[in-house]
Amino acid sequence: MNKMIKMVSALLIGLLLPISFAHKAVTQFKYGFPLRADETIIFFPTSSHDLGGDKKEKPQCEIPIHSWLFEPEDESLARKSAVKLVGELLEHYALSEEQTESDLFRQRISPFLVDNQRYKKVSITLNNKPYVLNKTHANGHSKTLITMDCWSSGWNTFKLNMPVGDKRSFTGEVLRIPHKGISVISDIDDTIKFSEVLNKKALLRHTFAEPFKATSGMPDFYKQLESKGVYFHYVSSSPWQLYPSLGAFINDYYPLGTVSLRNFRVKDTSLIDFITASKEYKLEKIRSIIQRYPEHQFILIGDSGENDPEVYAGMAEEFPNNIMAVLIRRVEKSDLSEQRIAEVCNKIKGYCQFFRKVEDIKLEL
Repeated sequence: MNKMIKMVSALLIGLLLPISFAHKAVTQFKYGFPLRADETIIFFPTSSHDLGGDKKEKPQCEIPIHSWLFEPEDESLARKSAVKLVGELLEHYALSEEQTESDLFRQRISPFLVDNQRYKKVSITLNNKPYVLNKTHANGHSKTLITMDCWSSGWNTFKLNMPVGDKRSFTGEVLRIPHKGISVISDIDDTIKFSEVLNKKALLRHTFAEPFKATSGMPDFYKQLESKGVYFHYVSSSPWQLYPSLGAFINDYYPLGTVSLRNFRVKDTSLIDFITASKEYKLEKIRSIIQRYPEHQFILIGDSGENDPEVYAGMAEEFPNNIMAVLIRRVEKSDLSEQRIAEVCNKIKGYCQFFRKVEDIKLEL
């Protein structure tokens, strides 16, 4: 079947393109098309983990590189029409006409309407060495594991190797996280960002039409943790299309860390469903982080709005020696019965606290 697909693809390309370009096109289909001048790429912040081995040798680090390659087409008639159509739909549900015609709304909704590019293969330079990334999928995303010599500590910047004549610059950042240490795994909506997830109309307004607002006291608390050498991983059920806005928000208010969001296609579900919590998704992402750093102690921080307490309790049962604390922000109108709190905290071997204000947190490192 694979051979037949390749043969048919080659035949179609040969018929559609001049013969002088047919061989080049087939080669690109096999090895990946390069970045074009009208395309852009985003590298999501990531972290390495040490592979161990002989301590006499230079330690090796494994780094997951995650990118998203797409064609914005911000000024095209089709994109403008799509933004207007989505805006009109939301006007009937939660937003005002003034909000859907704002620059902020267009900025937030546009990443959902880009032309994702598949079969793209690009390369980066990290520590003065080139690495070829895996080809992008239909959603424009590519994930590649790179193994290289570890650097001393902290963040390391890599850059995209650009085609000849393209003067643009695209960079990404990777944090070296050592074998042992303390890490925070943090939710985003209603934990570090005011979202009102339990009010779906308000959630849409906060997501698409209003400036993001940091949760009271949380930026200072996270910076205090950072000052004590704590590492950060942000996990949310929000889609990757919100990363341009969420990433800027985190950079403005919180310590830089890895970010894990959810894959989403506009045709898959409703605008409400994609920004509500997915218990299975969070379990999978949090589990993968803990498994990558098995000698770390973790502080899990979330809120009581949806599934964070139960998700974190499940992780505490699965990794009893890794979860040093679970901190749950109390959200108004959420189910916070004494029974629920007891059921969650009874499963946690480490410190467990439901708090209203950051000042109420009693955890000591």
